[in-house]
Amino acid sequence: MTQYHLPVKFNEGSGNAIVLLHGLGNNHKSWSFVTEHMDYSQNRVIALDLLGFGDAPKPDVEYTSGDHAEAVIATLDKLGIEHAELTGHSMGCLVAIEVAKRRPDLVSKLVLLGAPIYKALPRSDTWSRLMRSGGLYFRIFSVVKKNPEAVQVGGKIADELVPLVKGVEITEKIWPAYRKSLENTIMQFQTYRDALELSVPTLYVNGIFDLFIIRRNNQEIAKRNKRYARAKTMLGPHEITPRQGKKIARILQEL
Repeated sequence: MTQYHLPVKFNEGSGNAIVLLHGLGNNHKSWSFVTEHMDYSQNRVIALDLLGFGDAPKPDVEYTSGDHAEAVIATLDKLGIEHAELTGHSMGCLVAIEVAKRRPDLVSKLVLLGAPIYKALPRSDTWSRLMRSGGLYFRIFSVVKKNPEAVQVGGKIADELVPLVKGVEITEKIWPAYRKSLENTIMQFQTYRDALELSVPTLYVNGIFDLFIIRRNNQEIAKRNKRYARAKTMLGPHEITPRQGKKIARILQEL
């Protein structure tokens, strides 16, 4: 299996290693509102571009959570990092869980922001659609499935569904990784089962106005895996806004 190394786009500070893993259709810049509030005298903060996104390699692979995780593991090993706090946003949460599953020795704790974890396909009845119980990712997935090679769909998603935040990148260049990651990393059910068995301290942070996730799934994981997992709700949407960034930095440093 080919080993891919990811570009380290941000690497500052010393002390506790905090590795930031961005979401679908984003790059490392999505963490800008977090990094500006971190204390670098006690923390070493590292932000990567995930496989297929930003300046990372864009191989012709399936972009499963395993593909993403192996690239993260290879990169951290190359950096000589032995223990890290993995902080994921959106799809980055699923990658972080997969890293912890494969290399628990590498992960000291997980902080998962807006984790889109599915345990079954959402119901398609009218009431469920009105309540958005399937999460906005499922709705995007439905659009992409009908237009699998239409890059303009990505532009529409960026313009209409994603708030104006840093690091949004849905272009022809990254479209294959976007489409495959959506299907093979987000729209799968194994992560839910893995999270129930994970023996790494994990904090699920769910925004009250987050339309991309199913909060009850994250809360259920915290309840069933109460020895290692807990859930926290905070005011805000799915994406990392300036206000969210300040709150997230405080959470990371309090841990």
